[in-house]
Formats: sequence, C-alpha cells, structure tokens
Amino acid sequence: MYFSETAIAFFSAIELKMIKTELRENLFIITLSRPEKRNAFTPTMVQEIALALAYANMQDNIWCILIEAEGPVFCAGMDLNVFQNPDLDSSNNHLPKPEKEITLGDAFKSLSKPCVAKVKGDVLAGGFLLIGGCTFVIATEKANFSLPEVKRGIFPFQVMATLLKIIPQRKVLEMCILGKKYSAREALDLGLVSQVSTDDAIEEDTHHLIHTILSGAPFAIKKGIEACQHLSEIPENEQHVYLINLLQEVRQSSDAQEGIVAFKEKRKAVWQNR
Repeated sequence: MYFSETAIAFFSAIELKMIKTELRENLFIITLSRPEKRNAFTPTMVQEIALALAYANMQDNIWCILIEAEGPVFCAGMDLNVFQNPDLDSSNNHLPKPEKEITLGDAFKSLSKPCVAKVKGDVLAGGFLLIGGCTFVIATEKANFSLPEVKRGIFPFQVMATLLKIIPQRKVLEMCILGKKYSAREALDLGLVSQVSTDDAIEEDTHHLIHTILSGAPFAIKKGIEACQHLSEIPENEQHVYLINLLQEVRQSSDAQEGIVAFKEKRKAVWQNR
C-alpha cells in the first residue's frame, strides 16, 4: 500500500488535477482527464490514479471500478517531456505523500476488486500498464495498441512484466522489439482485450458487462481475486489447503447465506459485501 488508511480516508476531500472520479451506486469511475496531452501520465497523474485505486479498494460500498478516458486517445503512456525534465510536471499539493515510490503496475496489483477498462482510442507504451492491470478490457474496433519505446531509444520494461502475465513470452518480446501496431481484433486474439465493440455500442456493452459483474456476490469475487493474486506465492503442496480455507470463509459470509436464500425464494439477491 502506498498510502496510509488515514490518508486514503480523506480522498473525497482532495482536489484532483489530472483525473476525475465519480461514484455511481457500487461503481467507482476513474476518468483520465488530460486529453490535450493524449492522457500521457506524469508522476503526479500516477499518484492520483494510485490514490483513487487505493480508495476504491478500501471502500466496502465500491464493488467494481471503471477506467475510461477523455479525448481520442485512451493513454499515450508516460509524458516524454516530463520523463526528460521532471520539473515540467504539474504537482498537486493536495495529495498525501506516498510511503514509497509508486509504480502503476503495483498499484493495480494490490486491487482486489474487478476493474474494467473502456478503451475508445489508442493505447500506447505505458498505457498498457492501465489495461494490463484491469480484469476486463472492452475496446472499440478502431482502437490500436502499440509499444513504440524502442523507436525512442528506450524499452518498455514495466509493461513487459505486466504483459508476461497475460501473453506468451515470445509474443511479448515481439511486441516490445518490433513496436508495431496491433488492432483491437489482434489484441483480442492475444488476450490483451476481452471484448471488441463499436463506437455506437461500447457504452451499452460496457454497461451490460458492469451490470453482470455487480449481479455477482462482491465478497466472493473479492476473495476470488485475492486468491488468484496470491496463489503463485504459495507452495504447490499448500495451495489446496489455502483454497479450502478461503472457501470456508466465503461459505460462512453473509453474502453466501443471502445467495442461498435468494436462490430458494427465486428472487434477486441483495448483497452486502460481507
């Protein structure tokens, strides 16, 4: 965790400069709001995103997160001007000081709630850290995906680490070394995108996806995501015991009891996320 629970608790009172946030019932929306710079992120923007994710993760009434962007480009990665000259970054003095250096990859890694990326424009370079950290990625047919770093004399090291959890190593190296563009359909085949939509249908398709996510028991989903994140850290001969214990915890939850009663009564379950 990059911020203390006390600092996160004051999130709603903090003025954000480079992103916007909104809570709609159990859905928390993070909007990249730097369209004039193609939503390229700076250290300040990364800090704002990490704080928003930490806040969403800590709130029991938030069950799903949506990440979207203003303008024609979803995210162009790191702002190269700021990368070369950090003094160009626009600081936000309202933000709490992080307890350690923030990386986007790790900010998503600690998230235990489903996260959806709605991609209506191109994703370049470090923008892959955003979609790579999400549980679901829905993109329009016109969206393109590329890693052009080697053409700028650098290499997408952090993106590579994120992609290796999604895509075979040989394909990841191809993407990093060639720097070519991949269409949304190609990204779907690679597993980078989970659904391809159209400009006209993406809002409805995203709404349907989120509605489906929210119809499931949030406590069970949270525990499932945590298990998926931590399973590789547990010795293989201890994994099933770990999973059985988690199953017992979920079975004893209020949501599990409600789910069984709702099923018997043939009605929609009323979840409490506990």
